[in-house]
Amino acid sequence: MTQAIDLQLDQHEKDVSTMIQASLAQHVIKALQAAQNAQELTLDSLPSEIKIETPRDPSHGDYASNIAMSLAKSAKLPPRKLAEILLPHLQGPLFQEVSIAGPGFINFRLSQAWLLQQLQGLIQANQGFGQQTNGDPETYLIEYVSANPTGPLHFGHGRWAVLGDCLARLMRLAGYSVKTEFYINDTGAQVNNLGASVQACYFQAAQAAGQTLDAEALTLIETYLAEKNAETKGQVQFYHGQYIQTLGLSLFEHQGPAQLAADLGYFSDYAKSAILAEQQAQLKQFGVVFDEWFPESRLHHEQAVAEALKHLKESGKTYEQDGALWFRSSDYGDDQDRVLVKQTGSNTYFANDIAYHWDKLRRGHTRLINLWGADHHGYIARMSAAIQALGYPKEALQVLLGQMVNLFRNGEKVRMSKRTGDMISFGEVLEEVGTDATRFLLMQRSADVTLDFDLELAKSQNSENPVFYVQYAHARICSIFRNAANLQAYDATAWPQASLEALVAPEERILLLKLLSYPDELKFAASQREPHRLATYAQDLAALFHSFYKQCRVLFEKEDVTSEEIALSLARLNLVKATQVVLRNVLVDVFGISAPEVM
Repeated sequence: MTQAIDLQLDQHEKDVSTMIQASLAQHVIKALQAAQNAQELTLDSLPSEIKIETPRDPSHGDYASNIAMSLAKSAKLPPRKLAEILLPHLQGPLFQEVSIAGPGFINFRLSQAWLLQQLQGLIQANQGFGQQTNGDPETYLIEYVSANPTGPLHFGHGRWAVLGDCLARLMRLAGYSVKTEFYINDTGAQVNNLGASVQACYFQAAQAAGQTLDAEALTLIETYLAEKNAETKGQVQFYHGQYIQTLGLSLFEHQGPAQLAADLGYFSDYAKSAILAEQQAQLKQFGVVFDEWFPESRLHHEQAVAEALKHLKESGKTYEQDGALWFRSSDYGDDQDRVLVKQTGSNTYFANDIAYHWDKLRRGHTRLINLWGADHHGYIARMSAAIQALGYPKEALQVLLGQMVNLFRNGEKVRMSKRTGDMISFGEVLEEVGTDATRFLLMQRSADVTLDFDLELAKSQNSENPVFYVQYAHARICSIFRNAANLQAYDATAWPQASLEALVAPEERILLLKLLSYPDELKFAASQREPHRLATYAQDLAALFHSFYKQCRVLFEKEDVTSEEIALSLARLNLVKATQVVLRNVLVDVFGISAPEVM
């Protein structure tokens, strides 16, 4: 993996001791400065970043940099000659060997003594290992899911939920100031249609119970059923899912005929409150808790939309044409101007969204991250234009687009719920599969890639299931320590005081390097807003641990154990403990799932 390392490192000195790639980048930049001071090298300027990569072949070194090739033109030197100039300046206790390969790659092999020192630091840091500070002064607000309160969460919402939650966790661990928010679209025609749908089902329940209905109620039932039973669907006004009938029936069971004369607003409020409560309960069960649930209705109560429109008008960002109010979004890179107020005098959704984003910024959040479905791609340019027109920098808004999730069972795509006949809901999958597997499998791929979710795989208890594979590594480690505590041949609980010099096997070194790379992996994933990278890291770490455990005996349970074997066992228990620490930190702190002790 290649990472570009930002060289603004002085403010992160607290983290550098456990961030190998950052340390290497710092050494490279110091070597460039030293070579210039010695007049061995002339550069117009030092690079703003250094690329550090992990070679595919471990025999080439632990890490490598192409800095000599990237600066060759600026230095007016062949890459290999430039690398030779830098080599004497790349020495120190961090390195066992620094060498040049091919046209000018600089390969680094880290000192064994330094690595073992870092191993001790990892174990001492324990649950704090990987957590960082940074100098980013921005305050981030991540808005995600934001499902309409007009129906149950579908499975795609579950993907946005875990991606948003894991991104927030990841960024906080990397030192960012982060809050999370769910935007509730609780106003407008959709909510009125929801209320009318539940009202129709309530009237049906009342009619079935022998209540006499007035003409208006009978007409609503007739219209609702006609649309529901129509062979061809035109303009759909009502919601017809099973949950609508359940809401209407439940209301009658609890209220009886008391609400026969209630207005539409009553039914809209009842329905959206019930649906929102279910969404909140499911997300909480899923381990997703928002700092703020922000209702759109608050914007209207506080006149925020009118204030935003007034602000844009007074700053010359709008114009009137054909009886509508237009926003000059094309001035900021959008492909056309956008309507804010229709000819009818009603605001567009875009006008409401501008007010909402302005509200987020005025609450003190300087960077907004939105997770949207891929079908909202065309909306990004106009929203970015609005942010700039309101007086904020373009980078104040970042939109991450997510693709769909396809559900499979036994190789066949699942489209409908067996229980209700509707689209399968997020709650049903969560109930069938469980939180841990659902969270891990939904965030193991990049958000911009369509995800295939295999229900049978998610429930399987074998190495084919990624979450089982990673969690089993942690459980296996817990078992090792339980067995160690019961050893009769030697005191395996003395591992914290052990010498680590015996850790020389290739499997031990590669596992140790992977463990120590965790802070770098975490920092890079947070900066790229890509939590799925940690899922890949966790699976790779689990694979390396399982391989180490197979090749390197950890506990010697025979009676005639030698002193050399005891020393080796105690040293390896340190490596096992470090693996347990990192697996736990990834599983619990990043993924928000359990690190089981027994499986």
